[in-house]
Amino acid sequence: MRVAFFNYHHDITGSARGAAAQLRSLTRALERRGHRVDLLFRSAAKERLDPAQMSGLKQRRHPLVRRFAHVPRLLMRNVVFLYEELQILESLRPDVVLAVHQYCNIAPLLASRRKGIPFVLFVETPMVYEYSLFYRQYHAYPAIGGRMERYVVDYADAVVCISEILKGYLVGGGASAVRIHVIPNGVDATCFRPQPPDAGVVNRLRLWGKMVVGFVGTFQFFPPVGWFVDVAETVFRRVPQVVFLMVGSGEPAECIRREALRRGVERQFRFTGPLDHAEIPAHLSVMHVTVCPYRGDYLFYGSALKPLEYMAAGRALVAPRLGQIKELVHHGTNGILYDWDDGRAMSTAIIALLEDADLRDRLGRNARRAIEQGWTWDIQAARLETVLKEAAQRRR
Repeated sequence: MRVAFFNYHHDITGSARGAAAQLRSLTRALERRGHRVDLLFRSAAKERLDPAQMSGLKQRRHPLVRRFAHVPRLLMRNVVFLYEELQILESLRPDVVLAVHQYCNIAPLLASRRKGIPFVLFVETPMVYEYSLFYRQYHAYPAIGGRMERYVVDYADAVVCISEILKGYLVGGGASAVRIHVIPNGVDATCFRPQPPDAGVVNRLRLWGKMVVGFVGTFQFFPPVGWFVDVAETVFRRVPQVVFLMVGSGEPAECIRREALRRGVERQFRFTGPLDHAEIPAHLSVMHVTVCPYRGDYLFYGSALKPLEYMAAGRALVAPRLGQIKELVHHGTNGILYDWDDGRAMSTAIIALLEDADLRDRLGRNARRAIEQGWTWDIQAARLETVLKEAAQRRR
């Protein structure tokens, strides 16, 4: 089966780096099952400007222009995408189109219908909800975004989403539950696996003789900086040789750095900045405990990749009791859960793991086993394959 896999992440080397890695991993898993997948990053090349150009545009763009012109620009972009995607489909002649849901984007659905090709919508985020929460400066026409989201969901041959909470969001908006299939994210268990500490990472980050608590991610859903540094200081007092290794980039990372400097504990933090996805396993290898300090004051709809990678690497995990994480992590068996806003519980769990090597090893082994049994990309690709084949058969 040939699959045209459209997605519209524009910053695939920056804020969308993780999402791009996710889609590439899923593509490789489908290809291992014998399918031909054309992964097409539709927006990446179009919107890539050098920093000087981008800075100039932002300076010239009035806030009212940003707010009220954003959605009209997206609507007009449908015309361009539709023309181009009709040509792409004519050239590729795929058996099915798989398209990542994007705000105010119906071009892949229209192109698929015009060519008579089955269309499966891949929903990673509730776009209208995200705009209302995180991109309010662009959310001038919520009714338009809502109607277009409902349209593309209703007229897709099938819908795949990454969590039960996200399915509930779509059903709550009027979508038919029977057409929505929940397929969570996965992990490449051959790339992320238990391995001894990487000597290069230890030397570069000066981790000799240190116990390492690690976080990997974009910091987008990080808790308040002061709260997190309070947790870290509690751990420092009990385990003086500990270091918090923060892998990734984002404004909260810089805020943590400044707060640690203000409190005089900057020596017990290490910051790597953004890394290529291929570099993450080596950094996980030096971590004794991994953490996912996500906030829970919003709809936790995601299928978090980082807990999957931590567990596949056999790392002991401390994570909040939120959303799909509760399905993945069984408290005391393959990780430790805490209420997302309970800093004392989080620090207590970290300290317990740092002080008990046997507990760390047991949780890490069980975590790896859980991944192998149900959370690899190969397993999720097999489930997606079933949905794609059923959609193709219904259109014949």
